[in-house]
Amino acid sequence: MKFGKYFFAWLLAMTTFVVQAQERFIGYSQTDSITVSGGAFGVEGTYPIGAVLTPQMLSGYAGCRVVGIRLAVSQNLGRARTFIYSIGNRTLTVEVEQRQRIYEGWNNVYFNGDGYEIKGTETLFFGFDYTETAEMIAADEGALCGYGSDVDGGFYAYYDFGSGQGLYSLSGIGRLCVQLIVDVSSLPSKDLDLTAIDTGFKYKVAGEDIDVMATFMNVGLDSVKGYQLGCLLDEAEPVYVNIPDTIVSGRSGVNVFTFKLPQTMEIGLHHFTVFINAIDGQPLHDKSRNDTLSVDFAIYENSALRSRAYLEIYTDQTSAYVPYLDKAVQLLVDNSNELAVVNVHRPGTPLSIGDSDYLHELYAYDWPTFTMNRAYFPGEAYVAYDMNDYLPVIGAEMTAAIIGDMVMQDFNSPSFATVDLQLGYNKATRRLTVKATGDMLPEAKAIYGDLALTLMLTEDGVKDSQAQYNEITQRTTNNSKYVHNQVLRCYLTAPIGDGIESVDDRYSASYETTLDENWNAEKMTVVALLTKKVDAVTEENLMEVDVINCNSMALSEVNNLGVKSVEAEQGTGSRDCYLLDGRRIDSTCLKSGIYVQNGKKILRK
Repeated sequence: MKFGKYFFAWLLAMTTFVVQAQERFIGYSQTDSITVSGGAFGVEGTYPIGAVLTPQMLSGYAGCRVVGIRLAVSQNLGRARTFIYSIGNRTLTVEVEQRQRIYEGWNNVYFNGDGYEIKGTETLFFGFDYTETAEMIAADEGALCGYGSDVDGGFYAYYDFGSGQGLYSLSGIGRLCVQLIVDVSSLPSKDLDLTAIDTGFKYKVAGEDIDVMATFMNVGLDSVKGYQLGCLLDEAEPVYVNIPDTIVSGRSGVNVFTFKLPQTMEIGLHHFTVFINAIDGQPLHDKSRNDTLSVDFAIYENSALRSRAYLEIYTDQTSAYVPYLDKAVQLLVDNSNELAVVNVHRPGTPLSIGDSDYLHELYAYDWPTFTMNRAYFPGEAYVAYDMNDYLPVIGAEMTAAIIGDMVMQDFNSPSFATVDLQLGYNKATRRLTVKATGDMLPEAKAIYGDLALTLMLTEDGVKDSQAQYNEITQRTTNNSKYVHNQVLRCYLTAPIGDGIESVDDRYSASYETTLDENWNAEKMTVVALLTKKVDAVTEENLMEVDVINCNSMALSEVNNLGVKSVEAEQGTGSRDCYLLDGRRIDSTCLKSGIYVQNGKKILRK
């Protein structure tokens, strides 16, 4: 599960240990520790299983050679294959494999030949073929061994679930007991890699103190007792921070320090860089790409209120987890005025539309997953969240509470432009007109440049197929009459939005369409998003195209031949608001003007 895990979580799990002077074990489990023994799939068959290491974890070992794999099982497996796959563009390529007899306990399998040289830019899936027999199932005991709690990357299987082959994250035994055996003799004596930095949320005010969390990997052969970091804000002179911190060779470290932003910073995007300047008092002359990391953030002075928080779900009619998430989301929708939901169906399934395929390519590493305002939460491995491991266990109410906290967090985050909707619908001709208007603060141009408007149509009550788990028969079946809500039917704009022009800091855009005869207009909703205008959304600019503001309106609110408009409504959450003279007022019925909220000025149209 990706929800609620910070980026340093893997540091608590990924450990390296010396087996010989020139070798290390690299993986998510400790050298000889086994906390779960006898884990099983419960289905007879052979499964390639293992762990996944990313470029972030491997970059410090570039040029080193993987000479083998270490693994633990609780029963003899006979002759089995060990392997290393490289992962690229959703495909797996065998880099090295070897068959050897695997015995109960820990096994060191050394590859014949030269093994595999780490490039430092690849993602690797490594492990072994695990065969579960009918005898294991009858005894209700498999041969899997695990350590500690679940962690991202710690246990994957590669097999066919009926919806295509692929890597699937598994849970239940913690981190699979599997490690790479790496020859590290080519590493320098002292060397630290910066593996991640975190400066918190994207939007900040000038003069505030920011907590910078930096994580390191000692990729040298000797221990480090201290280091000096340089902090560079835009093009200003670096500020240096001396940190006494012992990091043993092959281990990870984390440190948090405070950096004060200048009061004179202008609104707009800024660049913050952290670099390793010295190790154990010695200047770092031979710098590498792993010694420096940067992050962008935005400075603002004034903000606007959000009309809605936007929950985008990447759903799948072949996943039995979907009904659990749907039930929780419906609880939120029924009890919240602050949420707009769009279900974007997986490419190739009956309810999918081709225009939305790009969203799955960018966000969906599993199904179902979801984003809040398409915004990156500091420290997460992905923009999207995955709760599949927990959905059947914690119940709809608990799931709704968890997602609801995220909704309110995003609902109360600053916005810098408003979006209001005015709809017209003719029942006789099924002609829909949509007019979107709004205001832009100076921050909008300074932070994003040009803005884009995306308009979508969704429909509730759509009956179509859905995989569903039957609690009585304990089997997954296909419900051909499952009721799907918030189904994305079409875009009125380009999928990535149409550019909007403002005059005197105000914009207006109008669209028309004729509804498909198969759609139920009374159950349809228009959803509007404001984002940064880009030529294409890519992995490189993904963090820049979070949703600036969102609004929605149901067609059922529009009378035949009539027009009804919805302005930027205020939610029912706690949003204490004050006049500029300090008097507290009711934030649910604000008139036009400037107010103070959470210590910051906001503009209310």
